[in-house]
Parts: sequence; structure tokens; C-alpha cells
Amino acid sequence: MSFAQRIDALRSSTVAPQGWTLARAIAHCAQSIEYSLTGYPRLRSGLFRATIGPVVKRKFLRARRMTHDVLAPVAGAPDIAETITLADACDRAIAALARFDTHAGPFAPHLAYGTCSKAEYAQLHELHFDDHLRSFGLA
Repeated sequence: MSFAQRIDALRSSTVAPQGWTLARAIAHCAQSIEYSLTGYPRLRSGLFRATIGPVVKRKFLRARRMTHDVLAPVAGAPDIAETITLADACDRAIAALARFDTHAGPFAPHLAYGTCSKAEYAQLHELHFDDHLRSFGLA
């Protein structure tokens, strides 16, 4: 099942909120995908992105699993409305993935990991999504 199909399948989910609603978590993941194309609003220091960030990125990629604060917003990003519907969040995430898949230009540096290739970003976005799903008992 593709990443987009996995998101689409969540439209009828009825899990109870664990701090954020599932809709907000999916919209947050979409926001991160969008920022990998356009640039994150706030980056960690250059020193962090050149040292610690790449080490953490490699750890997640090697482990094929990410763990992070699933209630932390993207630094500097606008808040995601608590009223966002699951359908709207899924639409946003699928649209972000479609833009990501067809993006041929350079990618913005990750706010913590620094430079990422398209393949790295693709895997990191899916690991990010999976970590959020685990917080709802869905992965």
C-alpha cells in the first residue's frame, strides 16, 4: 500500500485523541512535507544542522523508525486549527505527497537534519507519519 493510500485509508478512523486529534497530526505531517519543498519557517542553528542533526537523521534512517515529541508543532509554523476535519487533513497530506513526488527542484534544508536528498526526505516523512500513527495505536 502506498503512503498516500495509507493516509486515504484513515479517513474513517475513529480513534480517540491523544493530545492532538488524528486530523491535526495528519495535517502536521502534511505541513512538514510542504516545508521540505518550500523551506521551514525556523531552522535550528547551523552548528546543530551540521553536527547533531545528521547523526539523528542517520539513526532514524538506519533503524527505519523515528521517535519524537508527537505533540511538538513545526517550529515557527502557523498553528493547525483544532477544528480541521479528518477528510481535510487527509486531502492536504495527499496533495502534499503529490507535490513532493513530482518535485524536481532542490529540497529545502530540514529544520534539524540539514540537507536531505529526495530519497531521505521520502523515508523521513513516512517515518514521521508512522510515529504519529503509533501515538494513536494505528501503526
